[in-house]
Amino acid sequence: MKISDITNYLESLAPLSSQESYDNSGLLTGSKNVEVTNALIVLDCTEAVVDEAIRKKCNLIIAHHPIIFKGLKN
Repeated sequence: MKISDITNYLESLAPLSSQESYDNSGLLTGSKNVEVTNALIVLDCTEAVVDEAIRKKCNLIIAHHPIIFKGLKN
């Protein structure tokens, strides 16, 4: 399964058009064409979460709160 398959599914449940102006939803880094090996689902993406993802060989982190709130978009 590719990251695009997962983002398409999540966006079918919560369309990007329904986000608030302050939200930064969607894929923030990486490529949608990457094959997902393992995923970690979290509330906040902290440095400890990234370390855990590395230990568990996850190449996708799905976080409720984005790591980037302002400035950079998608």
